[in-house]
Amino acid sequence: MDGRARSHRWHLTRLATAAALVVATLGLAAPPAHAEAGPKVTVLTRNLFLGGDLTPSIGAPTLPAFLAANAALLGHVDRVDFPARAALIADEIRERKPDLVGLQEVALWRTGPLGDPASATEVRYDYLALLMAELATSGHPYDVAVVQDEADLEAPAGTPYQVDVRLTMRDVVLVRHGGRVQVTDTSSGNFVQNLVFPLAATGGTATSTRGWTAVDAVLGTRAFRFVNTHLEAFHPGVRALQAQELLRGPLNVAGPVILVGDLNSGPELPVPNNRIAYFILVAGGLVDTWPILHPGEPGYTAGLGDDLTEPADDVEHRIDMVMFRGAVVPVASEVFGTERQTADGRWASDHLGHSAVLALP
Repeated sequence: MDGRARSHRWHLTRLATAAALVVATLGLAAPPAHAEAGPKVTVLTRNLFLGGDLTPSIGAPTLPAFLAANAALLGHVDRVDFPARAALIADEIRERKPDLVGLQEVALWRTGPLGDPASATEVRYDYLALLMAELATSGHPYDVAVVQDEADLEAPAGTPYQVDVRLTMRDVVLVRHGGRVQVTDTSSGNFVQNLVFPLAATGGTATSTRGWTAVDAVLGTRAFRFVNTHLEAFHPGVRALQAQELLRGPLNVAGPVILVGDLNSGPELPVPNNRIAYFILVAGGLVDTWPILHPGEPGYTAGLGDDLTEPADDVEHRIDMVMFRGAVVPVASEVFGTERQTADGRWASDHLGHSAVLALP
């Protein structure tokens, strides 16, 4: 083991020890009880599912295998049919009428001529545009408050497509059009620490760029910040560093703050290292709404499989969170997403959604 590996392993061990201390000393207790007086804000987090699994492409050992894996990925994206899934997600939002929505994996799929050195620009699926159109059609329009581009990946796809395929990942905050919440400022950014994958087939690399989106908002006379994020899925050390960046960056405000997103971390995950990012946030003062409102209930939110056809009760991880810090009181929350399916029997996403009502006393 070289020095860098020893240092990284020591760093993870130190973070795991800190997480254990957080569990022992802070726990998941609610802040002191307050009356539920004051205006109430409804927030919602939803991972839209990009449409397929990138790992076969990343791990492809040869160029022919790489081309085949990319073609299979694009075929899978077509098959799981985001236009149909967008209608389900719009119905979920319409029913719950959230003031603010945090979205992750808001994919933009584009194609271009095979081998063209210019970036692909022909839109195949724009998940944001499709969802916004469904919301407008439903009579409950939302405004896009802030969009942050994350990973931007392009590669050739083989038979039957023979095109370059480009995936741009985005995180988005929506605000209800004409609603009670007034946005006063917006911000967003990418993390400094991101996972870099080696690509054996090409000898190059791919970067899993991730980040956050935020709005400063006012409800009545109460000002607060709403932050939406999607932490690294495949590396607990990088994920932990990103959680620390959140605490130093968009969560570093004096007033009330609400954090939503797919944390890829949680307090009960079976692999201890996958709990670390969650407990870093707890140690930084963030409070998890779910165990306050639903003590003893699992609240699982992932996952329903890449084909989106797994049984509804196959979810087994709680990683989609609503957390807060400061003068905020959780009033109600729910996990949802198995109420309806597309015509061909698919769920809206591989994740469930999570919404919460929070008082600002």
